[in-house]
Amino acid sequence: MVTLLAGDTRLQIYLTHDAENPAMLGDGFPALVGGLGILTLTWDEARTRHFGLVLSASENDRLHQLSPPILLLSHGLGFQKFYPGTRVIAGLDPERSPATTTIGLSHPDQQRHLNADQERRAAVVGDPALGRMAASTHRRDHYRAALGADGRRLVVIASTWGPDSLYGSLPLLPERLCGQLPMDEYTVAVVLHPGIRARHSDWQVRAWLGRATTSGVRVVPPAGEWQAAVVAADCVLSDHGSMSAYAAARGVPLILGPAVSDTTVPGSVVSDLADRCPRLDPDGDLRKQIDTAIAADPVLPRPGTGHMRPPPSPAQSRLNRLLPPSSPAQNRIDHALAPDDPASAAPLRRQMYRMLGLDEPGEPAEFPPLPVPAALPATVGAWVAGIDDNGRLTRFPDSGAVHDDLPMRHVVADVEHATLTQVAGATVLCSTAPGDLLAQWPQAVIAASPMEGGCRVRTRSGDDVVIRTEPGVDRWAAASWAYRRLRRGEPLTGPGLLRLGDREITVRAEAH
Repeated sequence: MVTLLAGDTRLQIYLTHDAENPAMLGDGFPALVGGLGILTLTWDEARTRHFGLVLSASENDRLHQLSPPILLLSHGLGFQKFYPGTRVIAGLDPERSPATTTIGLSHPDQQRHLNADQERRAAVVGDPALGRMAASTHRRDHYRAALGADGRRLVVIASTWGPDSLYGSLPLLPERLCGQLPMDEYTVAVVLHPGIRARHSDWQVRAWLGRATTSGVRVVPPAGEWQAAVVAADCVLSDHGSMSAYAAARGVPLILGPAVSDTTVPGSVVSDLADRCPRLDPDGDLRKQIDTAIAADPVLPRPGTGHMRPPPSPAQSRLNRLLPPSSPAQNRIDHALAPDDPASAAPLRRQMYRMLGLDEPGEPAEFPPLPVPAALPATVGAWVAGIDDNGRLTRFPDSGAVHDDLPMRHVVADVEHATLTQVAGATVLCSTAPGDLLAQWPQAVIAASPMEGGCRVRTRSGDDVVIRTEPGVDRWAAASWAYRRLRRGEPLTGPGLLRLGDREITVRAEAH
């Protein structure tokens, strides 16, 4: 929301937080704020100054100590949760919201959660997070590339915090997904609520996700990249947190976790989604459930089509089907501010400048696109592979699943990234370092090293060939192609075909 004000030379932006009254899940917030480079005031400094406008996404700070006007926005898409152990709606605690506070709603239907006093102080301003996602649709392919999803389906695990969250109830789900989704056809990314890190520490979360990341899972930082991950996703697995509502609003196929939370507010978007969306069966065929969800709701194109449909209109959006606008007789909110699209920037900017007492800038209100996520390291150290008589290669990260049904099953290990156990048990070894892998590891049948456009393959029977594929193909896939020829008693040299996902690749092998 600050981005709608940031370029106005009439304004100076400051940040502050109530360090004397820290949030339950606030660890890490000072470091995040410090990294933004914005002038920061202590709470004591802030409460002695007069500001043209105070913006907050939480009523848990002592807002009554700050000078009005104050615009309070919801923490997430609407008002979805009760405070734990209460029936008080988070974001609408009447004891923490001073009478001078204007309550910003993302949709007129949210008035149902307000008391009479709050209704008089409410304004429909849209949702800035949803707005930035809508403004970033044209960058979807760039987000997908940064998340390793070129030509693959991107499955995003988006979890809120708490024991009944998706990650809290199924902490091994990322690993299990990798064990069932072929790595050349799917990419898995995980977005965890920052409260999980605040409660357990960055180190602990990295440790818990260690096996998942070595299976190729991309862990998305929660500060802003989560929005780009939702825009990029082909399917989202989520829970009772707001990220499920954002996925639905963007038209992304959504599967909810099996746990049900008693903190969900009846009549909220998340409550409606819980009644309408499929539930994940963690013991069932995960790939089938994901493919079924995508096929049933194909809002997004198949990977590799090179384009995306325009953002869904309000009439088409699943969010708007779940939240039909209230009739004028039922709605006492200022309809002059009600957006036709909850992703619009215009009503929020209009409300902020109205409260500032300033004329709006002349240019149209527009949210800036989200930045492309920083490259996230996720290297698979070893994988279980199978290749059939037609040259179709299927690979799964070596995350514990056996995959005995794969034709010509073999394990491939990248020596630089695999564990000692994986290297010692691999049939095919890959390495960028010089050395005789076959002499060092007697169980291995093939040793591969990189060459321009492919790899060099050596076998125990004395073969020494260079195998070249097409641009963009994982060079180590050629080693599995060589393993198939070796098993079939065929010469390793000559042309051939390799099928990887939906792609048919020409392979050329010649003596080194």
